[in-house]
Amino acid sequence: MELTEKVLILKTGKFKENDLWVRFLSATRGVQNAFAFGGSRSRKRFGGCLEPFSQVLFKTGTNKTGTYQVLQEGSLIKGYPEIRSDLRKMGLAANCLKFIESAVIEREGSRRIFDLLTETLDVIEESAPDDFFPLFFRAKVAFEEGYNPDFTICSKCGKPLFSSRPVIFDVEKGLVSCSDCDKGRGGELVSAGTVRTLAWIQDTGPSNWTSLKLPTEIRQECFSIMDRFMAYHMGLVWEGHSYKKI
Repeated sequence: MELTEKVLILKTGKFKENDLWVRFLSATRGVQNAFAFGGSRSRKRFGGCLEPFSQVLFKTGTNKTGTYQVLQEGSLIKGYPEIRSDLRKMGLAANCLKFIESAVIEREGSRRIFDLLTETLDVIEESAPDDFFPLFFRAKVAFEEGYNPDFTICSKCGKPLFSSRPVIFDVEKGLVSCSDCDKGRGGELVSAGTVRTLAWIQDTGPSNWTSLKLPTEIRQECFSIMDRFMAYHMGLVWEGHSYKKI
């Protein structure tokens, strides 16, 4: 069956001398793998569209037995030249792509994640975001995939949490509560500033994050909390230069 769809290239590699394998994020099917036979030399079918950081319109099919996907042709929609030419921007974008490549994206949420990654690459291309930008992206992906704590009210008594008082975040249960209700049940103390930051990321998109200026202690706490939250719920940790399943 043939299918034409919009995708974002995550990674490519050589399969044979002139053939490539391609990993991409489909707007309708999540992360997919396919072979581009003749992809390293065919300018007519794949001219300039098989590199990472490329938004492409692909026409795909399968081999005769239906065991793997074959890319028949592609046309470049957007190539992100600033990301390709700026090492810092490339590092920020690569971190986001590696996370998506490793995460298990539910088919039902693939459109939301595709739009989120597209907007993220657009922001990196057009501005100079903070080094913590990929953290905000990873947190937003987790929230979009359903790991979405309510940071605004206590999960036990229902009182608003936006005050100057620290709150308790149970990483394993994904619940946030006020210190009065926790009573030493094993949650972690989190500053009000961190809770407000995570709630703001839930409610906004990448185009808003470049204006966020965080104190060092809140940055570190956001990183620590979300790193462990995603390790527990999504099974992903950063190890070496890539994300690993645990």
